[in-house]
Amino acid sequence: MKRSNKTYVGLLLAGAMSFSFAAEAANYSFTAQGNQPVQTQQGNQGVPALEKELLGPYAEINKIAATDLRQAYIMLLQSVRDRQDTLTDTEWNKVQAIMKKLDARRKVVSGELGNDDKAKIKLLQGELRALETKKDIKD
Repeated sequence: MKRSNKTYVGLLLAGAMSFSFAAEAANYSFTAQGNQPVQTQQGNQGVPALEKELLGPYAEINKIAATDLRQAYIMLLQSVRDRQDTLTDTEWNKVQAIMKKLDARRKVVSGELGNDDKAKIKLLQGELRALETKKDIKD
């Protein structure tokens, strides 16, 4: 039985999402032990301008309250969905930098987040990674 390209793309996206969840879990285990890996991000210039565009009222990431963090991730995801076909590789790098900032804020306020918020944020992170992987597959 012949499978369509859509089937293969779906399988690739599912694999990419499972990989990103595994990588996030490994990162969580690594940082939970108190080890802070050094991470560098290419293309950070212009991130604040893009933060304002993508996050709207949540652009000041360091001031986001725990009660608003989930909504900030949702806002980022919606903005990226709307622009996903026009984002350049440089802009995707900036989106990743924004995600890292949101993730850092999540770690700061994690004690104030409910399990529901934590689970939803994980799903939103996975969908953002899947959108980027989808773009990479198209290229």
